[in-house]
Amino acid sequence: MSDLTVDFDLLDESAKQLGEIRREFTELGEWKDDITSVVGAPQIKDAMEDFVDNWDKNRKRLLESLETVGKLVEGTRDAFKGLDDDLAKANKKK
Repeated sequence: MSDLTVDFDLLDESAKQLGEIRREFTELGEWKDDITSVVGAPQIKDAMEDFVDNWDKNRKRLLESLETVGKLVEGTRDAFKGLDDDLAKANKKK
């Protein structure tokens, strides 16, 4: 029988960092008006608007992925913690 080692600190830290990254991307907010207001040439302004629109769509997908992965990490941590607690209780009964 092999031993399974779970690094709860790593899982906690991973969940925390994923949450922080998600907050950073969420707080970027709308900046299309800011960026296009400093660009004079219409062609460059149009290109910047296209870029920002594309960025916003991909940022939304990234935020969804970060949330999903964060939930998976938390679920993994919680499942292993529950199993560890159950095994500890079972061992005390012996």
